Amino acid sequence: MEEIAREYITVARQLSSSGCYSKAFDLYVLSFDKNPRLKNLFEPEFRSILIKLNEVLATANKIEDIFSNFGRAIDAFPNNVHLLNDIGKYLYKFGFYAEAWCHFHRALKLDNGFVNPEKNLNSVKNLLMERWHFRMLNDKTRNDAYRDAIHATAVPFRDCILDIGTGTGLLAMYACECSPRTITACDGSAVMTSLAEVITQENYRQEIIIINKMSTSMNYHDVGGRRTLVVTEMFDAGLFGEHVLQTLAHAHECLMSNSAKVIPNKAEFFIAPVKCDYLNRRYQLCSTTKSILNIPQYTVHILTFDETYDCEDVHLYRDIKYMAEPLSLLKVNFNDYQDVYATLNRNDPYTLQFKVKEDGEINAVIGWFNLYLTDNITITTDPRSDKRANAWQQAVFFDNIPKTVTQGELVDFHFLLNRGKLTMLPNWNSEVLRISPETLRYLNDTEFVNMIKGSIAMTCIYLGQIADISLTNIVDLCPFPLFGLLMLRRGAQSLICCAKTDVDRVFFETVFEANNVPLSKLHILVGDEWGQEVFRDEKYHAIFCNIFDLWGDVELRNMEIAQHLKQSHLLQGGLFMPSNVKVMGQLINSHWLDINNRVYDENVSNFKMAKHVNKYQVSQNFCIDFSHLEYTPLSEPVVLGVCSTDTRSHVVNVPVVNNGYLNAILCWYSLELMEHLGEISTNRKNSFIDGTVFLISPKVPMISGKFATVLHCVDPDGSFKLMIDVDTT
Repeated sequence: MEEIAREYITVARQLSSSGCYSKAFDLYVLSFDKNPRLKNLFEPEFRSILIKLNEVLATANKIEDIFSNFGRAIDAFPNNVHLLNDIGKYLYKFGFYAEAWCHFHRALKLDNGFVNPEKNLNSVKNLLMERWHFRMLNDKTRNDAYRDAIHATAVPFRDCILDIGTGTGLLAMYACECSPRTITACDGSAVMTSLAEVITQENYRQEIIIINKMSTSMNYHDVGGRRTLVVTEMFDAGLFGEHVLQTLAHAHECLMSNSAKVIPNKAEFFIAPVKCDYLNRRYQLCSTTKSILNIPQYTVHILTFDETYDCEDVHLYRDIKYMAEPLSLLKVNFNDYQDVYATLNRNDPYTLQFKVKEDGEINAVIGWFNLYLTDNITITTDPRSDKRANAWQQAVFFDNIPKTVTQGELVDFHFLLNRGKLTMLPNWNSEVLRISPETLRYLNDTEFVNMIKGSIAMTCIYLGQIADISLTNIVDLCPFPLFGLLMLRRGAQSLICCAKTDVDRVFFETVFEANNVPLSKLHILVGDEWGQEVFRDEKYHAIFCNIFDLWGDVELRNMEIAQHLKQSHLLQGGLFMPSNVKVMGQLINSHWLDINNRVYDENVSNFKMAKHVNKYQVSQNFCIDFSHLEYTPLSEPVVLGVCSTDTRSHVVNVPVVNNGYLNAILCWYSLELMEHLGEISTNRKNSFIDGTVFLISPKVPMISGKFATVLHCVDPDGSFKLMIDVDTT
């Protein structure tokens, strides 16, 4: 029987080598049935065949066959964490999110050091519930103001109330406290309406009727009759970006009685021109880098992706200077249908004229709003106010050209309500070059740019030992090939680089032409459809790779390509950069991180909500600017590992230096471009790589003088996570 089973394996291998994955899969399963002792021995190659087979089936959209194969595989390997993770990924891909959640969770239960299912589970949670829900629900200023306004407005036993965009149902429960005649709540998200149903039931608010529909898709019959009071909180940093004008116009027409009221009653949006170099660098290429690239005459802005403003916590930018007093851009009365309709359909621009307070520069425009919930209750998002609501960030209108101004000068700005979303009209007539966020952030990291510049002389000396510089071939796969450009300026023979987008490619060519580098020396790979085969059998003298994404995580595709290049395409004695990448960490306590990932019942008027919402907590947050993060350090920064081909997990004992409760591990990187050239940390202002945090829940008490045990878990593909071993800490 064992010989027959092994013969099946031999034939299966032959079939798979010729692309007959389905027949090979069947033979593996048959072999395992004949001889179960072979399963552990051949599990890796069996799983490899299954992956290839399912890729073929996915291309043909044969979903049932994919899950049938997984079913047979799980029968053979019931507790195989890799199979469970793979099943979860396909469930996620085809939109079966609850089922995907279950499979990722099961894989983690079996092996909590397995990185991939944890990252995948986080992705499911982020998709099902956006992170801003936690911040919003923990905002007592917002919550208490809405509660007071609803109590002051609702007429007990008379009002028929509609909560539009109910989310977790909090505002509906506030309305329920006023003994309305009827109350209906609606939301377009199936996840949020399911959550609202559970939460309202938990809090004995069964009278709230919850509907999983957008209000704009219903009429008054669908909501149980015309409503006399509408409550909504559909606002983003730019006030109108969540389509509140369209929503309320429809509500006036189709859902509300003639005398109905709306909370908030009114809203007002304010504009302020500012100077903030730190903020400006997020959107426009700085003059220092333009000089290095020899393009000082060009205006280079970030790709807008059709976004008219960005959202930032403006109060955290300590270098901000208000160049003029804020002015009101517009005010709208939500109780007045004609005003809502006129504002929504206005085609004429709004114009504001500011009087400059002092000599200087205006390089950004910010906006915030007031919500007048009633005549006496107001919420503001003014970044200068200590009483602002923190549920919202501020709008940053970034796509303008910096303007030098003098005290007393009058400066005009023009805005449109474009399809109900505020847009600042451009203040230029000349051409503006666009580049991706990755390219902009990379080039605006002037410390890193200067380190690359400083490495060129040493590089030329090093490479000069193995070849004449005029014969050297370079690969530079960073977001912009600065190293490659500088080497070509020194006379290198050729460069292979990659551009994130086609507009990046145009920018690359513009820069190289400005530096008199023939484009014939340049081979630009565009997008991410290309693979390792583009390098053929070529060897290169210097290879410079970036293995991180903009948000602070390892980009697995980039890491795989980097390792392939280093192992297969680097000339003997050649230079691979960076030469070393360390994973750095620090134990901290941060209230800000806590309220952005965990709801507390005391912040939602003691309604029982936390246990339901906190199921959507994640274990890692990205895009963290540590220079803006408020936290208490519980340890010094320490080296927790390296990013390399060594994918073994290990333990680090970290000395605790302060008493407190640990709720996060900050994570960043230390890069050494060349040996003995010095290291540069990504934990810096203007770094091209954001920080990440690994969140610890529940919090773990730390005692100064003791040690915390940190687990640095690494998967074979190079992805990693940081955990606290509570048992040994």
